[in-house]
Amino acid sequence: MSEDPSAPAADKTIQLRDGRTLGYAEYGQMDGKALFYFHGFPGARVEARFLAEHAKELPVHLIGIDRPGMGLSTFKAHRRYLDWPDDVVALADNLHIDRFAVAGFSGGSPYVFACAYKISRRLTRCGIISGVGQVNPFVAFLSQWMPRLMMPIVGRSFQNKEQAQKTFGKAASKWIEADRESLLVPGIEELMVASLVEGFRQGAKGAAYEGVLFGRPWGFNLEEIEFPSIFLWHGELDQEVPVATARDVAGRLTQCKAAYYPGEGHISLIVNHGQEILKALLSE
Repeated sequence: MSEDPSAPAADKTIQLRDGRTLGYAEYGQMDGKALFYFHGFPGARVEARFLAEHAKELPVHLIGIDRPGMGLSTFKAHRRYLDWPDDVVALADNLHIDRFAVAGFSGGSPYVFACAYKISRRLTRCGIISGVGQVNPFVAFLSQWMPRLMMPIVGRSFQNKEQAQKTFGKAASKWIEADRESLLVPGIEELMVASLVEGFRQGAKGAAYEGVLFGRPWGFNLEEIEFPSIFLWHGELDQEVPVATARDVAGRLTQCKAAYYPGEGHISLIVNHGQEILKALLSE
């Protein structure tokens, strides 16, 4: 990368009808085709810079959004996945964007599916990158209490950049080779640390609630999504979300174009194939 992808664009916010603040950041070319990027878990709007350099070249108007309780976005009690599309539409209307693509990385994928289910008329294409699926009952049970216990502890490790770098470095040292090598790309490790710090900017409440939400029913089934332009990319070496999960998701969608990469892991996929992903999402 020729520029530091951890360097933030100007922080921006809008006020929603219910009084909450929604935080976002814009990258790429403002006159390009619009793509809303949904960050992983935990994370924040700055994670969209995974694709920022390619967005500038293509060109793409890339918009990273903070989910409630993370980054600059106000926490929302009792939120559901199907509440998210309303926030996305509010931001799109504020930016005078009629139709747009959406993409989610890892834990951001349920929010893509919620948009495909609820606001398909506003969408052009959907992208799932190293995405999670609907969890089994055992994982759902664990997710109801583990995040409440673990996220406050994790959050304390990401209170500032220096502390976060140490914590992240220790965790990343255990990743598979493909993912470790992706961190050698200039700016990528700094970007991920910055996203985590922003994810816990308001404390652990937002991330903890999202972890709980992950194990609850989504409010719809994948089989009910009829949106025709869903793309899925997944690394076959992914240890965070096994490729079997991706194959199950693709098989349950009525229409899905899936691509699996033998040499890629969880992070390396978006680092090494960002341009390819953007071209598929924004092509005619």
